Amino acid sequence: MSYQPKGFLARLLIDKFRNDTVLENCDMSEWYSLQNIPKEYRNRFINMGSPDEITLQWIEQSRQESSKLWLQLWHLLAKAFLSVFMTQTDVNGILRRGSMYILSENQFQTILINGGLSKLVNNDNNNMRVLDIGAGDGEVTARLVNAISLLKPDSNITLFATESSWVMKSRLAEKHIQVIEEINQLNNIHFISCLNVLDRCIDPLALLHEIYNALAPDGRLMVALVLPYSHYVEKNSSHLPLRPLLDHWPKYTGMSIDKEIEAFFKQLENVGFKILSWTKAPYLCEGDLRQSYYWLDDIVVVCSK
Repeated sequence: MSYQPKGFLARLLIDKFRNDTVLENCDMSEWYSLQNIPKEYRNRFINMGSPDEITLQWIEQSRQESSKLWLQLWHLLAKAFLSVFMTQTDVNGILRRGSMYILSENQFQTILINGGLSKLVNNDNNNMRVLDIGAGDGEVTARLVNAISLLKPDSNITLFATESSWVMKSRLAEKHIQVIEEINQLNNIHFISCLNVLDRCIDPLALLHEIYNALAPDGRLMVALVLPYSHYVEKNSSHLPLRPLLDHWPKYTGMSIDKEIEAFFKQLENVGFKILSWTKAPYLCEGDLRQSYYWLDDIVVVCSK
């Protein structure tokens, strides 16, 4: 007979122990591998293999943070109160919780080099304009920009970002990241990142066309999408997009991952982008009283015009 703890807190702690035990025994190499890779894009796929040291450090830090009982209880109570009149993103920003992680600087460099970014930055003009769309708290932005800086240490990077959350805008300001309201305020941008935004915005296809128009002729786009595809718009009452990125959703949700990858890439190509390199990675999120961290499967792609 299994022991059934009494009391809300006791049940939470026992459940967290069980969930964390499952996490400790999971095969992290599966985060980066694909059983079936679309044939047309197979030679551009990069298997990162396993988490590197920086990724493991982030996971350990998340474990430690989720184990701070009183902090997590405070977050639980504050989240319940603030969620009544604020979005989840704003709540996370106020509580400084729920930071995300995709790839380390070295892993970002790997996919960027294979996507030809080194050719872009290794020119006579060291000025480089970078735009991160939906930058959130700026943590992933910082890692990505560090990766670009490491590819060309003497490059002069000017960083811009867009973000709809007023709280996250203040977090970006703390990092001295210049926030713009509209993408069309800029043009001829050398590098644009749009990480896990297409399945959260009101019109993903319109956004892709805006990105295409803003990107420099020899520029690069890095875009990420969580699969299986599911769309959720935080700031409208229906939580549905005007039109989904992938046509099969929401009528059919049983499509295989390789078919969804193919459909995603075809949409990018329909806009005018060329797939240069891509990888699969965990889209990690800081944990809470339930478990040390959470993750979804992310497809990260580097494109050109």
